[in-house]
Amino acid sequence: MNKLYRSRRDKKLTGLCGGLAEAMNVDVTLLRLLVVITTFFTGGTVIFVYFVAAIVIPKEPGFDQPPFDPYASSYGHQNYSGGAWNHHKSHNHRQAPQPTSKYASYEASQPTNNIDEMMKDIEKKALQREVDELRAKVARFEKQTLDSKKGDV
Repeated sequence: MNKLYRSRRDKKLTGLCGGLAEAMNVDVTLLRLLVVITTFFTGGTVIFVYFVAAIVIPKEPGFDQPPFDPYASSYGHQNYSGGAWNHHKSHNHRQAPQPTSKYASYEASQPTNNIDEMMKDIEKKALQREVDELRAKVARFEKQTLDSKKGDV
């Protein structure tokens, strides 16, 4: 028989339903749905029992690992250097040129991408085209109203 733990992999709130589903070998979605339905029929007593059980039942054993963040550092691991068979090769590491002006370090930290300027230019062109189309529509409308008034005299 499996020992009952709160799941670390399949959890929404505390992992209790995930752990129960693993221990009973049932679908966790069905178990969660059953808990929600019984909550309505018991007047909320199941919520109290759920949190007491979540306190009493231990978490699934395993080491606590921080969540994976692709933008974080490599957690103290050294960078990959091509494998152990490849250590005899020398790598030419060039250093970046040192900043020459007073504000060069600040300018170097700013992105050199002109995407914002390109987007502003595209927006200006689109707005100008839209304004030109609206002016043409207004001119056609005014021409129609003038033509309709000529016939009424």
